[in-house]
Amino acid sequence: MKSTEHHWVVKEPFHESIDAVSTKPHQIVLLDEGAASLAYRLNLIAQAQSSIELEFFIYKLDRSSRLVAQALAKKARSGVDVKLLVDFSFTVLELVPQYIKSLQQAGVAIKYYNTSSVVRFFTVQHRTHRKIMVVDDTTAIIDWRNIADDYFDLSDQDNFLDSDIAITGEIVAAMRESFDLYWSSPLALDPKDLPPADEPTEKVADLLDETAADRETGVILAAIDLQQLPQSTCNNIQFVTDYPGSSVNYRKVFRAIGLVLERATTRVLAENPYFIVRGDGAKLIRRATERGVKVSVLTNSLGSTDAYYTVAAAYPQLKPLAQSHFFLYAYTGAPLPDYDSIPNRAPHWGIHAKRAVIDDKIALVGTYNLDPRSANLNAELMVACYDSEDLVRQLEASMQARMTQAAVVISGEDVNTAALVGDAHWWQITKMF
Repeated sequence: MKSTEHHWVVKEPFHESIDAVSTKPHQIVLLDEGAASLAYRLNLIAQAQSSIELEFFIYKLDRSSRLVAQALAKKARSGVDVKLLVDFSFTVLELVPQYIKSLQQAGVAIKYYNTSSVVRFFTVQHRTHRKIMVVDDTTAIIDWRNIADDYFDLSDQDNFLDSDIAITGEIVAAMRESFDLYWSSPLALDPKDLPPADEPTEKVADLLDETAADRETGVILAAIDLQQLPQSTCNNIQFVTDYPGSSVNYRKVFRAIGLVLERATTRVLAENPYFIVRGDGAKLIRRATERGVKVSVLTNSLGSTDAYYTVAAAYPQLKPLAQSHFFLYAYTGAPLPDYDSIPNRAPHWGIHAKRAVIDDKIALVGTYNLDPRSANLNAELMVACYDSEDLVRQLEASMQARMTQAAVVISGEDVNTAALVGDAHWWQITKMF
C-alpha cells in the first residue's frame, strides 16, 4: 500500500486533535432512539449561531436526509458557516454532485472524501467512516448513525438499533479541529474539481423542496420531549481519531481501544454490529479473561445483519475464539418490545451501535467496527469517559435490553453456531456459505 501510494512514512503524524484529553466537566446526552436522535440534531442545527461541521460515511436521499438538508440550508442562508464532508465510496454514495447544487446555492460548503478511482485499488479502500456533527465549537454529536431513514426508525422494512451521544464541553474544540484536518486534507475534494458527470437517469425531488411527508415527519419529531433524554456528566474524557490518509501508520483508534481494554479488572460489556477479530484482537480478549475479566459481546446474527459477508468471516472463527472463554451473543432481528419510537414497527431490526462499558466507570463509544477494515483501512474515532457511573449505567441498561432479543453463540468453551445463523432466509444462508 505504501509503495503504490507513495506513503513513505518515517514517523507517525501528530496533531493535538487526534488524541485529546480533558478533565473539565462535560455534559453528555445519550441518544439511544432513532427518532429522538434525529429530533435532537435538528434542534441543535436550529440553535447554531456561528458554525456547523458535519462528516458522514453515508448520506442518502430520503426523508431524514431531506430534513437535515433543509435545516442546514436554512442556517447557511442566515449566515452560519456550514460545512458538509461526505465519503465518496462508490458502493454507497447517493449524494452525488448533481444533487448538491441547491445546497451549495444556499451557502452550504460541501466536499467529498477520497474520490480515488477504483483502479487505484489500495487507495480507494481507505474511507472516512467517521460520523460527527459539531455546532459552534461547543456541542458535538458523536455518531454511530449515518444520515438515512433506517438509522432514525423511519424505514418500514429495516431499521438499526443504534445509539450516539451529544457532548458539550472543552473537548469539542479538538473534535472540530479533527474535522478541519479531514476538510483540509488532500483527499478532500471540492465537487467542482471532479470531472463533469451526466445527469442521473432517475430524477429525485430537490432536497430543499419541502413536501407534505417532510412536514408530517417534522411535526412528529417536534413532539418528542428532548428534556427527558438520559443525561450524565463526565469529568475525565478522551477523544481519539485516526489521521486522514491510507497509511497503516495513521490508524490510532485500534491501539487506543486496546489500551482502554487493558485497564479492565472485572468486566467488559460490548456491542458491535460486526465481530471479525484479528489475531491481536483475540489476544486482547484472551489476556482480559486470563486476568479474571468477564467479557461479553453483543453482535448481529445472520438474521439481523446488513452485511452477510461479515457473518461469513466470523463463522469459522467461533471455535478458535471460544478458547478465550468469553461470551458472544447474536441479535435475532426482532423489534424491542418496549422501544419508544415513531409509530413504526418495522419487521427487521439489526444492531449498529459501537460501544462498551468497562468495570463500573469507563464508557467507550465510537465508530469503530470490530473488523479488519476499521483496524487497517477506515478512518475512525472514539470517545472514552473514565469517571461517569451514570453514563455506564445508561449504556449498560440499553445493551442489556437488546440482549433480551439475542441468542448465546459462545459461552465459555461452548459454541452454538446455529445461534449465529439465527432465523435468516435460506438465500442469506446460501450467500454466507
